[in-house]
Amino acid sequence: MVIRIPILFFLVLISSLTKSQGIDSLELHVGKSLDIKGQDTTIYEKPKAGVVSNFLFQFDNRNERYYDLRGRMNGTKIGLEFFKRVRTGVGIYGNNSFYQMNFPDAPKDFRYSARLNYTAWFTEVVLYRSFRWELSTAYAMGKGIIQLDEYDARASIPELMKKDTISGIPLYDFGVNSHFKIFPWFGLGFGVGYRTLSLATYPELQGPFSDPYFDFKVKVFLGYAYRGIFHPERIEAENNYYQQRAKIRKAKFRAKFLDR
Repeated sequence: MVIRIPILFFLVLISSLTKSQGIDSLELHVGKSLDIKGQDTTIYEKPKAGVVSNFLFQFDNRNERYYDLRGRMNGTKIGLEFFKRVRTGVGIYGNNSFYQMNFPDAPKDFRYSARLNYTAWFTEVVLYRSFRWELSTAYAMGKGIIQLDEYDARASIPELMKKDTISGIPLYDFGVNSHFKIFPWFGLGFGVGYRTLSLATYPELQGPFSDPYFDFKVKVFLGYAYRGIFHPERIEAENNYYQQRAKIRKAKFRAKFLDR
């Protein structure tokens, strides 16, 4: 499933929010000075973040396993980031094809294949952030649909006998994610998680689709894209703050544990 987002629409929307709410109104401030080993190091104040600090547009590519078969799940997330700390929005996921389900108790002369599609509302909380790196934890809940096909395998070419659709499946997802920003507006990420389905009437399907997963992410930060075009000084201010913070923390660590 492919979702097409008019980038110009988002830029206009971000521009209007910036004027009304002050999205991530980063300004370069100079605070007091910290004397570390005789060196006067300027301290930049922490950049201020507005209520809505960013727009998120993300592609996920997940690797999973259904019984002994490796599968793939593709997804798209669209959401908002608040105070540079909490993200929330909608994720749409689906298998890229049907996968053979080797049910342990399946009749000998029958074969089954299935695919899962689902939509979930996600919430993500940032645990650690620097200018380029980030670590976060995520939770999602939603509803899924499983399409199940049954084949008669007694012939040389299996014949499709029946199609079944199971709708409204409660679904929950827990994960830990990280990403690295190649550019302020573009990043690559990696995550691990566990998705579980509430499918008591079809335990043979609940098992393979309730499984750990690994995913690869491509993330576009539309708020940073807007600032990079119209207000690059705000991105520079944020970068200066994080560089300054890292130097100060490193200096304090050396002074406390190494330079004794």
